[in-house]
Amino acid sequence: MLDPDFDCPNGCDANGFLFDETTRSAYACTCREERLRRQVHADMEDNVGRYAPSRFQNLDFSELPLSGIAERHTAAASVVRRFGDRIDDNIRKGQGLWLLGNKGTGKTTLAYYVAQQARAGGFSVLTRNTTDLLNEIRDSYKVDAQPTTREIINAVTHVDLLHLEDVAVPRPNDWVLEQLYTIVNRRYEYNKAIVFTSDFPFGEHVNPAKLGEHIGERTYSRLMQMVGDPIPMTGADYRMQVGA
Repeated sequence: MLDPDFDCPNGCDANGFLFDETTRSAYACTCREERLRRQVHADMEDNVGRYAPSRFQNLDFSELPLSGIAERHTAAASVVRRFGDRIDDNIRKGQGLWLLGNKGTGKTTLAYYVAQQARAGGFSVLTRNTTDLLNEIRDSYKVDAQPTTREIINAVTHVDLLHLEDVAVPRPNDWVLEQLYTIVNRRYEYNKAIVFTSDFPFGEHVNPAKLGEHIGERTYSRLMQMVGDPIPMTGADYRMQVGA
């Protein structure tokens, strides 16, 4: 049975089929493809991923924390807001975003806003800290592990929007570099959108190419084609200022 709460104007059954009384045969409703897509998305979220922790739900630019980020980083917030306004077009084109900046500048919140808009638009979303995702893949090699390695890789490959946090954090080794390449390359091949964040130390010159040195040039090259130029967010750690 597909989503029983799906409101179809054609009155199809729970599996998305209509019945032709004349021919005495069933045929697929026009909503069936969309219902199947939603079912796949729900299964992925149940088995593999989460959308967003409570801190990053119900984000609105008229309220904190987004209103504060927009005040401190107007240019970056404007780009993200425009991206969210055109979320349907951007996701279908496989267009993503890269938020690059200092710790505590609001990169994560803006990335979650994009994820929120995508989900509100009916797209499937998986959000992961990059280190956590790599640990989950490593753990999936164990006997009887759930989710399985195939389920994780299929999810991060086919989900409409993959949101990765702290891409530059995992310590690079051959295994880490290969997993990152597999994830990025598969999404590149399927023209799937990705939104990710990465940090650089406060006070240092912004140099996006350093990410290529960290994650490998072949992975970096594909990411650059998928997201374009990074959105810089520089400044002191706002979380530390608030706590002072």
